[in-house]
Amino acid sequence: MPIKSAVGPNASLRLFLAIAALLTAGACSSTGADSKVEAFLNFNDANKYFAQGKYDAAQRYYQKIIDEAPDSPYRIHALLGQADSYYMEEEYISAAPLYARYVELYPLDDQTPHAVFYQAASYFRDIVPVLKDQSSAQKARDLFVKFVEKFPDHPAVPFSKEKIVFLNDRLAEKAFETARFYCYVNASISCIGRVDDLLEQFPDSRYKSEAMVMKGKAYLFEEAYDKALLTFKEVVFYFPGTPAAKDASSELKSLQSKK
Repeated sequence: MPIKSAVGPNASLRLFLAIAALLTAGACSSTGADSKVEAFLNFNDANKYFAQGKYDAAQRYYQKIIDEAPDSPYRIHALLGQADSYYMEEEYISAAPLYARYVELYPLDDQTPHAVFYQAASYFRDIVPVLKDQSSAQKARDLFVKFVEKFPDHPAVPFSKEKIVFLNDRLAEKAFETARFYCYVNASISCIGRVDDLLEQFPDSRYKSEAMVMKGKAYLFEEAYDKALLTFKEVVFYFPGTPAAKDASSELKSLQSKK
């Protein structure tokens, strides 16, 4: 879903006609006409620079419209154009709040799907390795879900669904690695809590069986033997033939031999 410039092949002709109309309409109010012409010229320049890939320059002209012509009909387009300019410059964390602002101000505009999608894409582009903070991954996931729910017929929905699957897996992996860390440092209660969060939020995660074994071992550390026994039995029952089931079976035999 590429970002497109607002500049078209007949932009120069449209610019000439628009300026002529503004000057004619504003003959009795030169100040008003001048401000309208200036806003239009700034918008045209911003779009021209955007089309040329000069995103810094485009941002400056879009910002001039936002600052100097808040009542201009070009303001709505300038706000989105500025967000798109930051996105194209790979300044994703600058782009995301501008897209959010656009959606807040113009929730029913025909460009709102574009803003929601690229806000999600901005956070997606900001994702860091899984052992680091995954706030951007969570925001991207939530926004892609919002996009799919609000605009189910949009052509970018299949792409968004693919990203939701990827992000769910990434967030589940983060939860799993966090639980494993707590298990490693013998913080068993925290480990159990993190595993429970993972199982609740991502019940179909590929980390489920291994996480449940980890939970069972945390129960053992806390000497909650009945809970450990039940957890290991569930792993053996629901995940037969897997490495996790083999590990759980070994723990069950060890538990039963102590009785």
